[in-house]
Amino acid sequence: MVMWHSVGTLPSSGHHSTHLMQRISVILERSGHILLRALHSRSTLSSVAMAKEITIPIISGHIAGKVWNEGGSPILGLHGWMDNAGTWDGVAPLLPKSVSLIAIDFPSHGLSSPRPRGTPFHFSNLLLTIERVVQHFGWKEVNIIGHSLGGAAAMLYAGAFPEKVKKIVMVDLIKPLSVDAADQPDKTARGILDFMEAELKIGREPPSYEYTTLLDKMVMSYRFSLTEEAAEVLLKRGSVKHADGLYSFNYDPLLKVGSIFGTSFDQQKAFANRLQCELLLIKASNGPLYESRELYDEIISIYEKKAKKFILKKVEGTHHVHLNNPEIVAPIISEFIEDKS
Repeated sequence: MVMWHSVGTLPSSGHHSTHLMQRISVILERSGHILLRALHSRSTLSSVAMAKEITIPIISGHIAGKVWNEGGSPILGLHGWMDNAGTWDGVAPLLPKSVSLIAIDFPSHGLSSPRPRGTPFHFSNLLLTIERVVQHFGWKEVNIIGHSLGGAAAMLYAGAFPEKVKKIVMVDLIKPLSVDAADQPDKTARGILDFMEAELKIGREPPSYEYTTLLDKMVMSYRFSLTEEAAEVLLKRGSVKHADGLYSFNYDPLLKVGSIFGTSFDQQKAFANRLQCELLLIKASNGPLYESRELYDEIISIYEKKAKKFILKKVEGTHHVHLNNPEIVAPIISEFIEDKS
């Protein structure tokens, strides 16, 4: 809410004066929101205008994305669960001018094609997507910045292809979420049933809302990790407007089911032990911790031993600090990218 300071006194005349003051207060508040929204939109549009939309053909459709500063030294940008390439809209214009950020929508996210029907989510799908992009551009080596799920995918990819990855940045995720081997059978059974139930809803028209309602739902569903302005950025690629003026989310509903098969901590350590790249981990002060600190300490100790260089930076903010406050995160990433030592 915009705070408005009184600059004068209205003549008082009982109920009429009170009602008038209430009306003026509402008008001022709405005007403030409109002004802030306009200023933010101008900033967002200027950064978006600097980006070029791209489409990468794949066997199941296409991978959509956007490129800033085409022709520079390439960095692949990966987003978090149920987000999209817009997650880097704020950071991209603040990166060094020598850098070209290529941010993609993972399949079933944003403007990319959905996964083939009947295929559940698995982390290997993300690594396959990364490799498709790498081969499409003919990169012999790659630098990656990833938020949350995207950071986890970057780490696993760097473990699978250590000779290809030079630098990775993980924003507010220390490691992929692991599954205890003893728990996996029950989780698999539940995941299969959940997936088949979700499949029954395919083809149904998604719920539609007024834009402001859609925006409120998104902010609340992210547990206020996103500011309203940041949510609007993601909605540019994460929603669709209907002929009647209402909006719907455009994500694949099967994303809500998650993974039928997870990875164990031992598997994750095996990937981490193969790292040869430089690794920057940015942890938000109010970001979630999904697992025990003991597991985090153990994986960080592997990063320290195996990564060519490991840097841990803690910043003030929520899980989406890079989108809410890119001015905090971008300088840290820029320094890491430009460091040639």
